[in-house]
Amino acid sequence: MDAAGGGDISFSTSAGPVSMKITSDLQTIASEWREIETAVTCTSAQTFDWARAWSVHMLAAQGRAPVIAIGYDGDGQVQFLLPFESKKVGGLTVLSWLSQEHANYLFGVFRPAFAAALTKTEISRILNEVGRWSGASVAALEAQPFEWGGAPNPFALLSHQPAPNSGFAIRLGDFETLYRERFKKRARQGLLRKERRLWEAGTLKYGWAERTQEKRDVLETFFAQKALQFAAMGVTDIFTPEARAFYAALVMLPEDSPSRLRLGYVALNGEILATFSGTVVHDRVNVLLSSLADSPFQRQSPGAQLLRHQIEEACNDGLAYFDLGVGAARHKSEWSNEVYSLFDSYLALKPQGLAVTLPFTVKSALKRKIKSNPRLWALAQTVRKTIKGSHA
Repeated sequence: MDAAGGGDISFSTSAGPVSMKITSDLQTIASEWREIETAVTCTSAQTFDWARAWSVHMLAAQGRAPVIAIGYDGDGQVQFLLPFESKKVGGLTVLSWLSQEHANYLFGVFRPAFAAALTKTEISRILNEVGRWSGASVAALEAQPFEWGGAPNPFALLSHQPAPNSGFAIRLGDFETLYRERFKKRARQGLLRKERRLWEAGTLKYGWAERTQEKRDVLETFFAQKALQFAAMGVTDIFTPEARAFYAALVMLPEDSPSRLRLGYVALNGEILATFSGTVVHDRVNVLLSSLADSPFQRQSPGAQLLRHQIEEACNDGLAYFDLGVGAARHKSEWSNEVYSLFDSYLALKPQGLAVTLPFTVKSALKRKIKSNPRLWALAQTVRKTIKGSHA
């Protein structure tokens, strides 16, 4: 692997001639990356500042580097950008999407006309060139949408299977109309009664962390609340010190960065009862983090109160979508009027990669089967808690 770049790889496509550069040096393509993330609809996980923060705090800490492919047309205009990373699994190098463990939707950024013109052979050629440069034997590409922002995802042309989870989003508009469509009168009245009880208990505040120290405090509160939630669920806390540093870097980005993490919260008498935090990219709110305090006020549904407040604010701001992310949850089913089917691809780039793709494929299919069956999912959660408790 050449960390500085692999030179140009030129080939023909149905969309015209392409010159592709592969590199792990983000700074050399910073201007082109920022240009295409502005021009093409994407999420924060496909933006430059996100990738830089991930590379510094997550990859560098493990002695790893990103693998970025950027393709230009005959006029030198960027037509696509593929943000990958690689890691060792069972002695083999595996290519995955950058920040795959902490992002909702994973995909490459393609100009729509270029994406629509690509054939299966051509997208396979692009992926194999990246694999050859990085030395990868396998591509494990998860949580991919079939299209984004009206543009098709060319990776859907390759072998794939349904992902274990779907994505949930709210198409915004007039808030009162949306609220009445999603919640019956009795449910709306019940939520209002609960909010009144919170107001009666003291000073209730819905807010966004603005000052530096406030951002640090809210983020640390989120980590603490989430640690307790994970422990109660019997799952490992994914917010390692490196991951915490990554999110802290996103929080401190300038206001005009599409990667900036906005920390939202509801507090009663200064105590944070719930958080919902995310980014705003193009016309979409992307929720990334949420937590709930272990508090007697849980019965007043502070998380639901905060979410309703933020959705109303997004409607009033003229945003088009409020994306609740990947994975089923009650609040997502209640609010979402759009559900995105996702797919996973486990592709052998070398013959020895077949030893890895089969376990990946089976694991993904098993997770989907369990999560789609309420009885199996409940049993899995019980078993997980029991195992976690026996090792406590």
